[in-house]
Amino acid sequence: MKNLIIFCGILLIAHTAEAQFKFLANNSSDQYNAKIIVDRCENGACNGKATIILYNKITNGEIDTFHSDDLEFGLTEKQDAKLGWLELGKYQTPLIFGDFNFDGLEDLAIRNGNKGSYSSPSYDIYVAGPENKFLLNSELSKLASQNLGMFDVDKKAKQLSIHQKDGCCFDKTINYKYSGKNTLYEDSSVIEDSTIADYVTVITQKLVDGKMKRTVQKFKMKDYYNQ
Repeated sequence: MKNLIIFCGILLIAHTAEAQFKFLANNSSDQYNAKIIVDRCENGACNGKATIILYNKITNGEIDTFHSDDLEFGLTEKQDAKLGWLELGKYQTPLIFGDFNFDGLEDLAIRNGNKGSYSSPSYDIYVAGPENKFLLNSELSKLASQNLGMFDVDKKAKQLSIHQKDGCCFDKTINYKYSGKNTLYEDSSVIEDSTIADYVTVITQKLVDGKMKRTVQKFKMKDYYNQ
């Protein structure tokens, strides 16, 4: 009986291993390659618990391992997840690389479900530190998980922008910058409110000398959106 239980356990482990789907993400970063192992792939979509292993692109040395409770990404009609170690396209991968805190090091965003507003994609943000160590950043992860998808990165302005929406007629963009103490602060925002028929109210706020300067303008809708 004991041997039967052990044998069934071995079969269960083998089945679990076979059920995992394996991918390569080698086209999204200048510095890193990645291997992705995810639980489920069916009908052209992959999701579920996943492990991400990061490698140095030059030396191929393993750098770090990450986990996602709900990694999500799609496949093309020609891609067969059952083949194993399938190469994902640059904009197909659920990983986003970029310098999110403008310190010259490449950081990593990992898809983790659809927790954003209107069920938009959400991401866990890992910031690179000395000696290739990555740390989960709760502040950046919040920005990338509670708004309309991943934030935008403006390298020139050293600015992060999030987008919010309330129904069809209210859109808000908030721009963040880093202080000298490396903490985020709201630098400016723009609201576009078209709830009043045929008109768009644009409310702009900008931090000037430590105070928010507010400007309100109204435009005819046909003129504003045809500029």
